[in-house]
Amino acid sequence: MKARIKATDSLWFEAEEEFEDELFKQIARTQEVFYQPECGACASPEVKFICRLDTSGNDWLEVSCQVCRAKLVFGRTKKGGKIFPKIRWDQLSEKQQQQRANEKSYADKHKGYLPDKGWYVYKPLNKGD
Repeated sequence: MKARIKATDSLWFEAEEEFEDELFKQIARTQEVFYQPECGACASPEVKFICRLDTSGNDWLEVSCQVCRAKLVFGRTKKGGKIFPKIRWDQLSEKQQQQRANEKSYADKHKGYLPDKGWYVYKPLNKGD
């Protein structure tokens, strides 16, 4: 069985699996990761996928809005290394939680989900924090 999966107007994927359940899983994974048709903060369709390297050689995956500069960061599962969008408070690292402390009360009131579907505008921590 084959499927064509639309992520955005210009981004399509193909999946092929022998069994329905495996094809379903491929479609679900593709949509979870790549279906980002607009910025969660300003609703602009001008988003792009970015991979940054830090000084330790680790790559950081994110989708960035080209209008308001908000971004949606991705994490990796410990088992299997699959990527996922960080849309819940408990998915953020300790440092990310510090940077986004103003979102904690929203997450507490919304079953752990972050505002703006996880999108946010980066604000560096003060050196005294």
